[in-house]
Amino acid sequence: MLKRKFADRSGWMRVTERKYAQSYLETEEFKGYITLLHTIKVTEPLSLRYDEKDVCIVDNGYMWLQQCDC
Repeated sequence: MLKRKFADRSGWMRVTERKYAQSYLETEEFKGYITLLHTIKVTEPLSLRYDEKDVCIVDNGYMWLQQCDC
């Protein structure tokens, strides 16, 4: 069974205030959804480790742009 994910990240409890927009795009190069999540307020930042370096991926005011060719 596939795990269903939502681009608005509604399951992220750390994001207490957000704005979300999405648009469907169909061109020769791309066919799918473009989504933008603006995390206005979070309870705590989220950092991940990449190549021995901590990278903050979610914090107050961050924007998350994602494309889904579905």
